[in-house]
Amino acid sequence: MRRTKRTAERRFGARAASAAAVFLAALPAGPAGAQGPPGGQPPTPVRAEPVVVAEVQEQRQITGDLRARARSNVATLEDGQVIAFPVEEGDAVNKGDMLARLDDRRLRLDLQRIEAEELVAQATVAERAAQVRRTQRDYDLLKELSEQRAGNPKELADAEADLQVAQARHEQAKRNVDVLHAQAELLRTRLEDTVITAPFDGVIVAKHTEVGQWVGAGDPLVELVSVGTFEAWLAVPQDYAEAVTKENVEVGVQVRASRRSYPPTRPRIIRQVDPVARTFYLVVRIEDEDDALAPGMSVTGRVPTGERGRHVLVPRDALMRNEAGFFVYMVSRPPASPGGSAAPPAQAAPRQVSVLFEHDEAVAVRPGPLKEGDLVVVEGNERLRPMMAITVIDTTGTETARAPGGAAPPEPRGEASRSEREGG
Repeated sequence: MRRTKRTAERRFGARAASAAAVFLAALPAGPAGAQGPPGGQPPTPVRAEPVVVAEVQEQRQITGDLRARARSNVATLEDGQVIAFPVEEGDAVNKGDMLARLDDRRLRLDLQRIEAEELVAQATVAERAAQVRRTQRDYDLLKELSEQRAGNPKELADAEADLQVAQARHEQAKRNVDVLHAQAELLRTRLEDTVITAPFDGVIVAKHTEVGQWVGAGDPLVELVSVGTFEAWLAVPQDYAEAVTKENVEVGVQVRASRRSYPPTRPRIIRQVDPVARTFYLVVRIEDEDDALAPGMSVTGRVPTGERGRHVLVPRDALMRNEAGFFVYMVSRPPASPGGSAAPPAQAAPRQVSVLFEHDEAVAVRPGPLKEGDLVVVEGNERLRPMMAITVIDTTGTETARAPGGAAPPEPRGEASRSEREGG
């Protein structure tokens, strides 16, 4: 029985060794290189773009934040109890929309009283006008008799005085009507002020009261921020003051949250330097056409800090980083083997680069490792290792490295391992 068991174990071990040999034979021979043996790992597909040389201006990146063009703590002009408050935080309102309503019953009663007094005053004016007409007739009659030497001079003088008194009292009655009319207009204005409306288009970001609460004149009801147009406030180091305060300087802005870029425009310059940070502000207006912005979002901008000149431009997506700094994978094509055999595949040749500054979605690097027309890998480079076999599936031919539009600072790629990022 034991002999049979040992025989079965030897047969099973032989079969396992045979299966392992077949499995190992089916594996690719060694790591992918410039050209593996038949049946080896195929070249890695990548996308590449050319290096260009162009005349550009040196730029530096600055940071800032978005601010609403208008922000207001909307307050009440009247004392009163809040009887309607239809808005909530986050509600969008248009200019003129009702935000709150105060109790206006006492004001309406005062207005009714004043309107009644105004009617009485108008009747008094009519009465005084009749008195003026009567005294005027008496005065005219006595004056006519006096001219005929048939009247009494004292009666004429008394009639003249009575006429002046009647005219003054008539004028007083008319002025009293004007006073009551003004008081009525004031009450109507105060009644309108009991309805608090939005002073501009915006969004409610905070509420400071509720229905039933008593508010005094000047108390804030809501905090309202404008929408549609925002301002990017960019902090600029004072060392760049001379370069960015020139008349023809334009600044492009990118919102980090949405990665959306906005075309360069002429900024407003706040000519006051912070004594602690040693920075001053550039203000760039941004139109939020897609309703995608909010106050407080982080923004970046690029300001010119040097003269224009010819520089080597590399697509930003081509940048990788290791302990030595930034590098790129250049598409290197080995020479064909003699004898008419098939040309070997391209290789990913690492080239260490020194970044000077950013320009749109490209970066300017020191000349030397790269020249105009060299292809650099912009997609798939996180999977590459030095001198790995690659195949380029898409290039942009003779176009520029990248289209303009708000690049962020160069950063290391994703979560690739150190062995995948290191090169050269």
